[in-house]
Amino acid sequence: MKKKILLSLLFTFLLGFTACNDYLDVQPATGFTEAEVFSSESEIQSAVAGVYTLMLSDDAYSNRLAFVFNPNTDVEMAGVSTNTVNVNGSDIACFEPKPYWTTLNSTWNAMYKIINLSNDIIEGIEKSDIYKADKKDKASKVTQLYGEVKTLRAMVYLDMIRIWGDVVFRTKSSVGGEDFTVGVTDRNKILEFLIDDLKSVEPLMQYASELDYGTERASRSFNQGLIGLLALTRGGWALRPDTDAAGIGHMVRGENYEMYYDTAIQYLGKVINEKHHDLKLSYRDFWVKQNNWVTPVDDDVMFSLPLLKSVSGEYAYSIGIPITAGSHPYGSASGSLSLCGTYLYSFDVKDLRRDVTCAPYSYDANLNQVIRLNLAQLATGKWSKLYETAPLGSTSTKSTGVNYSWMRFADVLLMYAEAVNERVGLREDAKECLRRVRRRAFDKADWSAKVDAYVDSKTTQAQFFNAIVDERAWEFGGESKRKFDLARWNKYGEVIYNQYNKLLNWGKVANGAYVAGVDNVPGSVYWKNIPDPNNAGRTILDIKGINEILYAKPAGYTEQVFASAWYSLNSDTQAYEPRNDIKWSFRGFINFNNASSKTPNDPLRYLCPYPSKVITDHRGNIQNYYGFNY
Repeated sequence: MKKKILLSLLFTFLLGFTACNDYLDVQPATGFTEAEVFSSESEIQSAVAGVYTLMLSDDAYSNRLAFVFNPNTDVEMAGVSTNTVNVNGSDIACFEPKPYWTTLNSTWNAMYKIINLSNDIIEGIEKSDIYKADKKDKASKVTQLYGEVKTLRAMVYLDMIRIWGDVVFRTKSSVGGEDFTVGVTDRNKILEFLIDDLKSVEPLMQYASELDYGTERASRSFNQGLIGLLALTRGGWALRPDTDAAGIGHMVRGENYEMYYDTAIQYLGKVINEKHHDLKLSYRDFWVKQNNWVTPVDDDVMFSLPLLKSVSGEYAYSIGIPITAGSHPYGSASGSLSLCGTYLYSFDVKDLRRDVTCAPYSYDANLNQVIRLNLAQLATGKWSKLYETAPLGSTSTKSTGVNYSWMRFADVLLMYAEAVNERVGLREDAKECLRRVRRRAFDKADWSAKVDAYVDSKTTQAQFFNAIVDERAWEFGGESKRKFDLARWNKYGEVIYNQYNKLLNWGKVANGAYVAGVDNVPGSVYWKNIPDPNNAGRTILDIKGINEILYAKPAGYTEQVFASAWYSLNSDTQAYEPRNDIKWSFRGFINFNNASSKTPNDPLRYLCPYPSKVITDHRGNIQNYYGFNY
């Protein structure tokens, strides 16, 4: 498709595109020639807004990238109760995606639409007289837009790499249409290009506080943070194919990883030292504001995809606390994204993030809390329609317009601490970054024990790294970061191996068996409804047994069987076995049939296969590995 036709079609689409976020509510004329499109700042901004528009489709960041492409971890978990392939594609969670799933193909195409349009706009800006005339001695609106679209392109490529590994790499205009003669490019080469490309535009970009629409646009600070993340990804581990296409593959760390960790330290350090972001709001207040479509420019959010009310977005619907539709003004919510039940118990009992992140309940049609606590039923509490001060109405379902906070300042602090620890060990600035994240997680009265003493207790490089691993789990639960972290740390196989056995052993111990090293396992919790002190006529749950082992049911409480239900007598086999969702939730790596032959050092196939149509269209220039060659 020729560039001018592509842009004309995009602008025609945007004419009918209404938004609560005005940056996307552009109203350009249509039918411009290529030269005219880039003759003014406003026309360039309209074109860049089109990139955001494509990013907000269901096949991209409104749905698929938010939660559909989530393999199971020790944090997020979709319970899979069968050893039979699910035809609709949900088996991504248990590490058995299939090349023929249309979900993979539609997302692949959606991501390349974003990349292709970005390439067209980059080339158009470079050819425009207004860009050529810019002195480029300081940041301007034109250089910001140029850097902005390059930053968005880099973000999309990073997500594609994290889903598929090596991908087709284009940086030039797509005039002439799809090129099916090319194969994929090694992901390290792509990451190296993107790092250098973002470095080249970073000095001429603007900070969120200088931009209309703030962190809903890719700012200079986000560019810096993204360079850091790209560098850690390049310097981290990745699954590489075996020479035998049927093999699962093996984990490899990128060459010269030290150099890339140094780059991460430099650019993540810029974000921290330039002080354009902080952790000012409390953890709870931060998420309440997110659910009310409020994103301060100088707080935790580094970049937030501007999803649109009644148009796009599934935060507080698919990702959040389930709600049954009723006469109330909040509409329904499915709460499809669940957290693993054991995750709730991993938190320090004084950690304020626990009760914000983990919701062991749903809401009924009268907005009373209903118990919802089991292996893979723990709701993600960061998002809830009940946080809304101006609800969308009793018939509202999806398209909440709650933004997708793709990168937060807490992420930058912990990445910086990780990189410094890797390169030079326990340096004070790395320790202070961990303290900053934990200070927000605990009441000030607890800082001495839970922040200072905790961080000081990590006296070796390995202990500090493990503290970062834990902290990222507690800080980012439900935000779909864990899978990427575990992969680049080369800990995914180890964590899933341990998680499978943890679930199995909790079930055994809860039923009275002895398992060495496993104790204090919660067998049941107990609950009753009590009046909601903040909402007359409604009830909330009083839950006992989460922070303590109770050996008898408290008077007036109902028992909720927890881990004791995870291992029981199979009436067909007359043998004691784990529940089906323990048997099969990780089946592409470890399951009831192969557990005895697995080790924590085995590579885990966390990548997706290339879609079958991509294989066909590229006429032999692309093929699947990792056992996906079927």
